[in-house]
Amino acid sequence: MGDLLIRDVPEAMKRQLQESAQRNGRSLSEEAIEILRRQIATERSGVSAGQRLRALMGDERLSDDEVDAIAASRHEPDREPPRFDR
Repeated sequence: MGDLLIRDVPEAMKRQLQESAQRNGRSLSEEAIEILRRQIATERSGVSAGQRLRALMGDERLSDDEVDAIAASRHEPDREPPRFDR
């Protein structure tokens, strides 16, 4: 299995993840994997990326233009990964 490093996680989100992991009797990594697994299943259900982001962001809302831009970007060809050796 591979590893995944997620940077700049807001403290409140990390705390929520820790609390959720504790409630569900899982490690922090196991809880994150379960949440990702559920989200991927939801993604396959036909819910748009914008709708998912709106649900995740709570009070911070995206404009309709931002949601449309996100949806449009899902159909763009993959970009080259960033180069950090410059």
